[in-house]
Amino acid sequence: MLRSLDCTTWFAYEQDDNVTLLLTELFPNLTKLKLQNCNHGHHLWHFNELQDLYLSSSSLDTPTLDRVFSSLPLRKLALFPFPTSEVGDLSLVWKCFTLEELLIDDFNLTFNMLSSLLRLPRLKRLSFYTRDYYYNYMSDLGCLKQEFRVRSLLFNSCSWYFHDVGLIIARFSNLCRLVIQDDDIDKKQLYVICSNLKHLEELHLIDIREFPFASDMWNMVGACRTLKVLNISNNELDEFFLDESITCLNRVLRRRDADSPVTLHAHKTRLANDPQKTIDALNHPFLRISFDPVHVDTLAKSDRAFIETEFR
Repeated sequence: MLRSLDCTTWFAYEQDDNVTLLLTELFPNLTKLKLQNCNHGHHLWHFNELQDLYLSSSSLDTPTLDRVFSSLPLRKLALFPFPTSEVGDLSLVWKCFTLEELLIDDFNLTFNMLSSLLRLPRLKRLSFYTRDYYYNYMSDLGCLKQEFRVRSLLFNSCSWYFHDVGLIIARFSNLCRLVIQDDDIDKKQLYVICSNLKHLEELHLIDIREFPFASDMWNMVGACRTLKVLNISNNELDEFFLDESITCLNRVLRRRDADSPVTLHAHKTRLANDPQKTIDALNHPFLRISFDPVHVDTLAKSDRAFIETEFR
């Protein structure tokens, strides 16, 4: 019995919904489907066991969205109507009570849709492809008074145009994990974030375009007493990074509790060139050092810029 199917077809425009109908007849017990063609979403509601849907379609009108959201027991949804297509009322997503994870483009994530999405009782993760929408998105979360629900934020290759983005992130009072990868953010904004977030446990700064000096990094650690994981993998550290770290270490870590050490992940950095030298130089009872790669799981799998949020 087939449970998972990846189907891409590019037939005549008017025939692709017939392909969907055929799939429902051939594989009625699918729980996972990736469908890419010129379909209009018709007949998807016949997959009454479908939990994971990746849909690329030519258009999705409101009645179709209503029926799909109301009928399918979806837990995971990636929705990509063609950018030039007409899309109906996506705020009807509130009818999909089982939904836990959503991947979408930013131009489809309207304020009304976000408001409806955040009403879902099981929602855990929202990921959307974007370049410069993050400022509006975080402001919308504030308007909806949902900042307290955010436990993790991930920014991948987003341009930090706004000088006060650090203050905006600092409003997410229950944030436990912050991931910034393939991006640029200055040391002042990072310090604001670390000094204001009282529950931050993980900070991942991966492949940052201009990584802070060692003293700036350790000042961030000192400002965040709850930090347990600092991941600086894939960064170009300056040649004095290790020596400067030695001078900062005791001043920063001596105020920490013995049962709450910091783990420093330094995969593919200058510190990993001679692991034993780094371990000996940064020997401290409140510091652990790892050179193993850290896997950051995301809904988005392409190289495009995206933001991902995990909710409580």
